Amino acid sequence: MVPLMDQFYYFALTIIIGMVAGFCYDLYRVTRGTLRLRRIGTALGDLLFWFVLTGVVFVLLLLGNWGEVRLYVLLGLALGAVIYLSVFSRRTTSMIRWTFRALHQLWVWFIKSLSFAWRMLCLPFRGVYLLVALPLGFVAGVTGKVLKGTGTVLNKLLGSPGRRIKKGFKRRISSIFPIFEYKDPE
Repeated sequence: MVPLMDQFYYFALTIIIGMVAGFCYDLYRVTRGTLRLRRIGTALGDLLFWFVLTGVVFVLLLLGNWGEVRLYVLLGLALGAVIYLSVFSRRTTSMIRWTFRALHQLWVWFIKSLSFAWRMLCLPFRGVYLLVALPLGFVAGVTGKVLKGTGTVLNKLLGSPGRRIKKGFKRRISSIFPIFEYKDPE
């Protein structure tokens, strides 16, 4: 038989475990409200919460009184939850909400800082792009149009001898440099 003082100790411990369960409930309630879960999300969250809470209470009871479940243990759990929810719940809920808002603001600040650092890191490369790539693109576009116009004029002037010279030149280039193998669409 367990001595009376140990039973009072276990009863006090179960009251504390009930208060921990109340805190876990407040934490879940604020999390659920912050995430704005809908019907299915709330149902799944409730199931997950009760599985986790059951595990936490089970482990704490194992550590505290070797998992013995008696009437005073159940009364202590209920009394602890009622005490927590009536005395500490409002303050704790507002503190948890404040913590969530602070963490959200910290996260937003971190993302903005990371974005700013990335833009500053990419700034020199943008400058190089604007100074080099845009003028080269313009020159390439103009050159391509000039060469296309010249090719069209030469093709009309020379006709089939010009095409034979072009094919022979491409064949010689591709035999010297296999990377330049090119098949002319006919």
